[in-house]
Amino acid sequence: MSSVQLTITNKKQEPLLSRTMLKATLEFEKSTPSYKEVVASLASDLKADEKLIAIRHIYTSFGNKKAEVTAYVYNDEAKKQLIEPKLKEKKAKEEKK
Repeated sequence: MSSVQLTITNKKQEPLLSRTMLKATLEFEKSTPSYKEVVASLASDLKADEKLIAIRHIYTSFGNKKAEVTAYVYNDEAKKQLIEPKLKEKKAKEEKK
């Protein structure tokens, strides 16, 4: 995790959705970090709860060791559940029956 450096470039308050939009630059040495790793580093930088952070996009350029990150930090978990798209669950178990 020490090989990942996150720099927040832009913060925008969105009071109607009770969240803050973040744009950040991510520098890494090996492969692109996973969403969980990015959430963990954002949470430690912002001193926020990991449950309140939603990563929307990680944009990388081929060959570069940099990425642009778009993320949202919500004020409470209920708003995040209401606004964020639900992850689709895998249906492999149902198909085997």
